[in-house]
Amino acid sequence: MDPKPLDMEVQKRDIIEGLLKGMEVIMAFTQDAPRLTPSDVARTLGLSRTAARRYLLTLVHADMAATDGKVFWLTPKVLNLGRSYLESAKLPRSIQPFLQRLTQQLQESTNFSVLDGNEVVYVSRVNTPRLLTTGFEPGTRLPAFTSTAGRVLLAALPDEVLHAMLETMELVPYTHMTVTSKDELLQELMTIRNQGFAVTENQFEIGLRGISVPVKNRHGVVLGALSVSMSVSGSSRAEAVARCVPLLQSTANTVMMWI
Repeated sequence: MDPKPLDMEVQKRDIIEGLLKGMEVIMAFTQDAPRLTPSDVARTLGLSRTAARRYLLTLVHADMAATDGKVFWLTPKVLNLGRSYLESAKLPRSIQPFLQRLTQQLQESTNFSVLDGNEVVYVSRVNTPRLLTTGFEPGTRLPAFTSTAGRVLLAALPDEVLHAMLETMELVPYTHMTVTSKDELLQELMTIRNQGFAVTENQFEIGLRGISVPVKNRHGVVLGALSVSMSVSGSSRAEAVARCVPLLQSTANTVMMWI
């Protein structure tokens, strides 16, 4: 079992600010901004143009970025950062065989996800041959409130932490059916906490249903969420719950004995 993270306050003198800012520069590149100038980075991160250019040139030197002299873009080498987590963390590797078996049993795509701030991150996935319009590949991030896994993980938080997160969370509608009321979301999270599983439909994408259960260690600490993704047109909500939840919970209980 992986060691329990130490909840510690790091002294400011021990923090390398340049490393933190370098990671922020990498994360400034997004789907909407795949190519950036030093001025773009400076404006986004509150840096001087000179400092932004030096960070970008450092990434070029490390082969993590390329440039034509005016704009910069990331290279595939940046993927090594995420791969280091997937290869070093025990849980994503250990859970893969369980996902494969679950996908075979349900004939639906399955995922294992963790919570990172207000987002849920998909760290393991096994696809079914059946096509979905949305591909939640490892590394994919979604707003936690739109995801069945995210809602399971939010529901598992202590009340004071959950309420603090909801205070700062912006509920943006991704479809016309996305829950955007914090009161309604909180009520849904309490229901999930009591029943032990979550179901979402049409929250992030129309036509997509997700069903999820928490994955705990032997001490009852929630480590992540086990989910199945499917089309809403394949079966009714009640039929999907009856078919999937027992297998999800059984798999989560088996995983618990191995971690």
